[in-house]
Amino acid sequence: MPSFRNPFKRRKATPGGAPDLWLRCPGCSELLFKKSLEKGLRVCTSCGHHFRVPARERIVQLVDEGSFQELDASLVSLDPIVFSDSKPYPERAATARKLTGERDAAIRGTATIGGIEVSLVVMDFFFMGGSMGSVVGEKVARAAELATERRLPLLIVSASGGARMQEGTYALMQLPKTLAAIARLKASGGTFVSLLTDPTTGGTIASFGALGDVNVAEPNALIGFSGARVSAGTIGDELPAGFQRSEFLLETGFLDAIVSRGALRPWLIRALSLLQPLPAPAVPLYQQINIPGVGLIGGVVTGVAQGAGTMIGSVLAPVASAATRVANRADQILENQLDRHLAPELGAHLAEEEAWSHVRRAREVNRPRTAEFLEALNADFVELRGDRRAGDDGAIVAGIARIDGRRIVVVGTQKGRDTESNIRRGFGMPHPEGYRKAERAFELAERLHLPVLTLVDTPGAHPGPESEQRGIAEAIASAISRMTQLRTPIVTVITGEGGSGGALGIAAGDRVYALEHAYYSVISPEGCAAILFRTSEKAPAAARALRITASEQEALGVVDGIIPEPETLSDESTATLARSIWETASAAFDELEAMKDLGELLTARYARYRAFGAFDEAPAKKRGITGALRSIFGLDRELVRAGVGDDWIDEIERDSAGA
Repeated sequence: MPSFRNPFKRRKATPGGAPDLWLRCPGCSELLFKKSLEKGLRVCTSCGHHFRVPARERIVQLVDEGSFQELDASLVSLDPIVFSDSKPYPERAATARKLTGERDAAIRGTATIGGIEVSLVVMDFFFMGGSMGSVVGEKVARAAELATERRLPLLIVSASGGARMQEGTYALMQLPKTLAAIARLKASGGTFVSLLTDPTTGGTIASFGALGDVNVAEPNALIGFSGARVSAGTIGDELPAGFQRSEFLLETGFLDAIVSRGALRPWLIRALSLLQPLPAPAVPLYQQINIPGVGLIGGVVTGVAQGAGTMIGSVLAPVASAATRVANRADQILENQLDRHLAPELGAHLAEEEAWSHVRRAREVNRPRTAEFLEALNADFVELRGDRRAGDDGAIVAGIARIDGRRIVVVGTQKGRDTESNIRRGFGMPHPEGYRKAERAFELAERLHLPVLTLVDTPGAHPGPESEQRGIAEAIASAISRMTQLRTPIVTVITGEGGSGGALGIAAGDRVYALEHAYYSVISPEGCAAILFRTSEKAPAAARALRITASEQEALGVVDGIIPEPETLSDESTATLARSIWETASAAFDELEAMKDLGELLTARYARYRAFGAFDEAPAKKRGITGALRSIFGLDRELVRAGVGDDWIDEIERDSAGA
């Protein structure tokens, strides 16, 4: 893990030396007096370079003095997959807490800005790169729910390298969790302002970061889905000037404004005054869905899951079972944190070779894809092509099918069998047009009251600059958000690679199954290895640490069931496997379609994704008045987080790929 160097920290004078009172600007190389820079909101007066700002300092800059009321300050992440690279995850988190003075990478509360009350979340890049784990996702979801309940605008200030790898797919599940909560906010007539700061990448921009009613950014902020070096490696050429910077996103239509730090507060006051939700009788969200309250069970908000199960009884109980299983798993995580023993059903980590063997099997070229699946089942199929905006994406197959007399909508990824077909199919890595084509299919399914089957086999979304230019992060976020609100049953099957946000873009189902040798991961093993193990050659070790195999994902509650695979794949065995996939999906559709009111499905789906997370309430710190003041101004921290080592941001730019 990269070390964090504090360029603003007052250092003791060395013998014959003087205190380190100056800082060189990375934008213009000018020497800056630290005290003056701090008074100037940490913006270089010579070139306008915006230094990174700790979350609490950001709050002081934006809100009315004395108005901020912090909520959920005691939440701390647990260790759901018992992750370790060179050191265990709890040790890394403890180091981050010591360095920053924060318990996790986001601060949540309410405040007024120009007298307008807002529900506020501010992310902190200096806590493990601002990575989004269970606590960050939980705070964002609660902030959206509070905004819904009290008719407040929601303001989220993002600064993040993406989903937290150390929490595996639990971190990945924070994408649909937060998007579902924000979709409910918007459906209720609420509003959301997304403020993007340097850097905002990966799963954060591919979820709530991209979907503000108004998206605003600071100048020259790094904003993008994939790391710049990943994109450069994909195309083998230099990237466009200013690629993945705020100005690039403004030109390509994904930002509404770029506002310098000194002008942000008045800009927000004006925007919020125009975006205030209309007054309406406030009905608490949990009353709306007949859930009396939310309780922490094993660090997971499981009142939603339990309430949904009670409300819908036997008809939708199978739908809520995944959320309940996640809650139970979280109970066991909490019970076993002190001695780090595992819950029995999760078991010990697989051997590296065994974990890696599943990855190799998932990547076999002869695995059945969506087109082969339809062909093997002799399906009547009318394909949909194009997103009606920019073009068609061969990496996504979508259309209406009839299988055994049942009409369904099918959306699935498609890899090629050889070099030529792989190029045409984008090696199974969807572009923005693919996810927007998927949305077309989802909307058609809802209008025709047809269930949706999604088949997933992708290493991730396409990381090239053309994808960034056409809004890959927004396209993924929009597709996930649409799935969380779709009023028809959705069944997902991971048939091969379940690569990060690229897979999740069509995988937010009511039921999620996986083939025996498929995998599902927050990041590719190679990407994780490059970042945390410092070499991609450690991919087998990363696969082991991430617990990405189908059986492990089932134990975590991310996958509802496993579909056995034949020992070897042939034309005959592929037909048998396709039949098994269809029988599993068809049985799930039967259960889901048995309900009288499809609207109830939304409640159960929300419960499923709302439950994902592993966190606990830590004892509150006894600071006193002096301690509280010192905390607000960052005076009691070992690290006043105004900058971060270039090695960390370099790794984000180099290796981030997906969530």
